[in-house]
Amino acid sequence: MRSPDAVPLRYARGTLLAWDPPVPRAGAPALLLLHGAACGAWVWQEGFGARLAAAGHAVFAPDFGRGHPSAPAGLVDFMADARAALEAMRRPAVLVGHSLGGLVAQRMLADTAVLGCALLAPVPPEGLAWANWRLAMADPPLWRALSRMTEPAGPAAEAAVLRRALFSGALPDGVAIRHLARMGGESRSALLEAQAPQPVPPAWGLGKPCVVYGARRDKLIPADAVVRTAAWHGSRFALLDEFGHAMMLDAARDALADRVTNWLEETFR
Repeated sequence: MRSPDAVPLRYARGTLLAWDPPVPRAGAPALLLLHGAACGAWVWQEGFGARLAAAGHAVFAPDFGRGHPSAPAGLVDFMADARAALEAMRRPAVLVGHSLGGLVAQRMLADTAVLGCALLAPVPPEGLAWANWRLAMADPPLWRALSRMTEPAGPAAEAAVLRRALFSGALPDGVAIRHLARMGGESRSALLEAQAPQPVPPAWGLGKPCVVYGARRDKLIPADAVVRTAAWHGSRFALLDEFGHAMMLDAARDALADRVTNWLEETFR
């Protein structure tokens, strides 16, 4: 069966990508995909969104607006983007959030339109300060490269350093460089906010399902932060060996999408 293509749609706060399932699965929840820092909805177009749609889900992915240099966007603005996308979808959804998008998903768990969440290498409820400090001590070149994520071409300028952190060795170098060339321009305000502990309600307290996936050797969101995030939510988790931090772009992304869809099928029968 041919994988469905993404269709760009306009909504109240910008652009939304939408994938229609070729064969909708009865009871399959809609999915809202929330991208991480220095990225955009395009990260889900490399196969991950289509794989979820092929499993029977209606899939949507907004771009987070970064604001303007004089008024950069914050996490509340990203949440407003996601809420407007949910309103445009006109149905409740499970949030699938990566990295900073995973933090946005966690902060939205109490929303009535949110059915649950699947988190991919998420920023933990404790914030990034501890992981950021450890990274600065353990790998200063990588820490300096990440600090350029607010620049429009920051990742491309630091390609050699970021390639090993964001992607596994299984992803061809040419593909990795192509992805890095599209990254950058993140809001400094949003990244600064994410350093601090966050007002994240535990999923178990809301009666909403959650699952957490991390990359075992990820230096940006280390394994212990993934475990603590899962413990906070009372959720299942898995630490996977075949990924860098940008899990939905890596060579094994289909296997990760299948893990997510298997969890969804078990949870929303």
